[in-house]
Amino acid sequence: MMTRGDEVTITSVSRAALVSRRTIYAHWGTIEDLVADSVFADHEGAERAEFLSVYKSPLELLPALVRELFAHRAR
Repeated sequence: MMTRGDEVTITSVSRAALVSRRTIYAHWGTIEDLVADSVFADHEGAERAEFLSVYKSPLELLPALVRELFAHRAR
């Protein structure tokens, strides 16, 4: 199980998911791709492409997504 403050790495995710690192690499290739797929699981491809055109790495866009979520909830 991952806890608050844990670094998000292929190793930490594989341990928490009880799968091998090789399995994660085979499906995603990079931690950035895994994070992007997790973040955009319920979003359309166009929206994902738009975010990734602004934020080159999915890890960079997480703070922006959190800000957007809170702004949306405040409305």
